[in-house]
Amino acid sequence: MPTGSGKSICFQIPSLVLGGTTLVISPLIALMNDQVQNLKKKGFSAISISAAMHYNEIDVAMNNAALGHVQFVYISPERLQNENFRQKLSYLPINLIAVDEAHCISQWGYDFRPSYLKIAELRSYFQDVNIIALTASATKVVADDIQNQLAFKNQKVFRQSFVRNDLRYVVQYEENKIIRLQKLISNIGGSGIIYVRNRKKTEDLALFLKKNKISSLAYHAGLKFEDRQNIQDQWIENKIQVIVATNAFGMGIDKPDVKFVVHLDLPESLEAYFQEAGRAGRDGKFAYSTIFYTKADQQRLLDNFKFAFPDLDYIKQTYQAICNYFQIAVGSGQGFSVEFDIDKLCNSYNLLPLLVYNSIKFLEKENYISYLDGGYEPSKIMFLSSKEELYLFQIRFPKYELLIKTLLRSYGGLFENYGNIKEKDLAFRTKTNVQLVKENLEYLDKQQILSFIPQSSLPKLFFNQDRINGKYLEFNPNNYYHLKQRYSERIQSVIDYTENDKLCRQVQLLMYFNEIDYSNCGHCDVCINNRQKDLEKIKQQIILVLTHNLYSLEQLNFHMKNLNSVSWIKIFNEMIDDGIIKSSEKGYYLNKN
Repeated sequence: MPTGSGKSICFQIPSLVLGGTTLVISPLIALMNDQVQNLKKKGFSAISISAAMHYNEIDVAMNNAALGHVQFVYISPERLQNENFRQKLSYLPINLIAVDEAHCISQWGYDFRPSYLKIAELRSYFQDVNIIALTASATKVVADDIQNQLAFKNQKVFRQSFVRNDLRYVVQYEENKIIRLQKLISNIGGSGIIYVRNRKKTEDLALFLKKNKISSLAYHAGLKFEDRQNIQDQWIENKIQVIVATNAFGMGIDKPDVKFVVHLDLPESLEAYFQEAGRAGRDGKFAYSTIFYTKADQQRLLDNFKFAFPDLDYIKQTYQAICNYFQIAVGSGQGFSVEFDIDKLCNSYNLLPLLVYNSIKFLEKENYISYLDGGYEPSKIMFLSSKEELYLFQIRFPKYELLIKTLLRSYGGLFENYGNIKEKDLAFRTKTNVQLVKENLEYLDKQQILSFIPQSSLPKLFFNQDRINGKYLEFNPNNYYHLKQRYSERIQSVIDYTENDKLCRQVQLLMYFNEIDYSNCGHCDVCINNRQKDLEKIKQQIILVLTHNLYSLEQLNFHMKNLNSVSWIKIFNEMIDDGIIKSSEKGYYLNKN
């Protein structure tokens, strides 16, 4: 089903009917957290368990889920690589398994994740439990592979049409993109998203638009979580008109009244483009998805291909640097999760961030490590001591009494579960400062009075297996070249899409996703251009017929019998209004003045 069409409902409603717990496997921490928060707001019990979490927090969450207190358990696929964790899952009253972003399970998909391959092993623990897989961007090859990888006994695909009647797809070759962009925003109005390739461009363009009286803000993964959340909220509440963003923005965002999505840089795949374009027009009203491009953009996409696949020696060097940086010894590290600041790593080992990032993606494909996108993890605490022990501690150390009592008054259930806290709020309520609150919480953690997990918004690296000596690091060359070929094909598909001005844009996308029951949309740039050409042909035929003769309407209709009567009569009347055709008692003729 297309982006924003309600895939989550397809497992959430059956879950409530079946009862028990639904296990949801999802690749993005930020998306998991977002869905969990939305479910909680609706009164449902839901938790997320990812490689970004502290092991104590995971144990507490799993114990509560095993007691049947949780309706939805979201997990990242990396968790399934641990046999102990899979056994813990077996104690949960699971009645349904949902695989979100299911294209990640297929090597033919645009975002293959090896950790997804462990999902089928859950069948041995839950033999009578149904599995549903959901994605917004599966070609037929990918859909078939998903079913094979999940060991479906019978192929069963429910496919909603990828037709978006509310979307107007436009692709324009444009050297002066910024001027054209300003006109587009002025003409369409309303809320919009502009996608660009890097962080600096988001900030430069947002500043330019602001100077030209278009309210806009930049959004990218390099911003602090609080800033990203504030920007997102302002946009959703229509306090700003435009967000200028990298592809870090949009996942899990459901704003119905987006009137335009503009790509000023070419996306790396039509799957990614379709997802990003689909964030417009969810209210069912007309909206526009526009690409402005130049030949240089196409070449840049091809050039980026060189960086997307570093040579194998560079990938090995990156692996060694990561393990050394985090002091992972050979033969250890499996299940280890760390916060990852790519700039610090690159500065320490004189590496290039883009090559390191792409090396990590390939190490991920080979199942050595997993890269987890940055998503805000708030500070959390849980009391480890009993109420009696806590009371005695406060008597012995009265300096911590106010903080402990404030925690107990401000947040409930801290003896049973980890609870999210805000150091800023605690500082205000205890009439102190944030730094002192953090120091006191860290001390209480060391004394095992409570468990304190500080907030984080950095990406995470998760070590899927123990560190291997660099000399023995193995790569499947067939896998490497296969991925390289698929990446090349996806890039070429984007370039072909921009250059094909003969075939309806929507038809091109439908063909890419193997949908064969289609017709021209009638309102993309290709359809409008073709319609104008058709109208010009009709006009020229009318002129040709009347060049040497004077005809009645009945005689004209005979000469135009090979054309649609509505179309030629409409053009004929317009030509009369424009003074191109005149009439007399004997009939119609060309005005040659």
